[in-house]
Amino acid sequence: MNTIRSCSMIACICCIACSIISVVAPGGRMKKTLNLILGMFLLCSMVVPLIGLFSTTSYEFDFDEYSMDVKQGSNSDYESLVLTQTADNLVIAANDLLLSSDIVADNIRVGLKKTDDNSIYISGIYIYINKDYEDKAEEIKRIIGSNMSKEPVIIISED
Repeated sequence: MNTIRSCSMIACICCIACSIISVVAPGGRMKKTLNLILGMFLLCSMVVPLIGLFSTTSYEFDFDEYSMDVKQGSNSDYESLVLTQTADNLVIAANDLLLSSDIVADNIRVGLKKTDDNSIYISGIYIYINKDYEDKAEEIKRIIGSNMSKEPVIIISED
């Protein structure tokens, strides 16, 4: 019964708000456009609660699975997590930069270090390529160096 009451209350509030806005709106094409938008808003405000009544899908997200309890974990655990995630993001970015130039790296590793003032800097970028891309080593250095402000070390694998 509470669901029906809350749905009715939402519909009434939306109707009143739409009516007030419609009366205050200037005439002409703007009023027609505004009435269309208000009508869509009103329709959605009535349909969404009804969908919720018949839907069994839960949209709850379990943050505990992805979060770390900072109170229980040490500061170094948190710093390690930040460094790892940052390195992973930089690897993805470097891979995307190379792929945009049709260069496929076998492996990319990014080394990060933390300074005393808690700044993070790139200590090294290591890009493993096979012999097919050996002639593109300078281009790889240029692309990664200009975008990440650190010239990578290119390692050519024997495979």
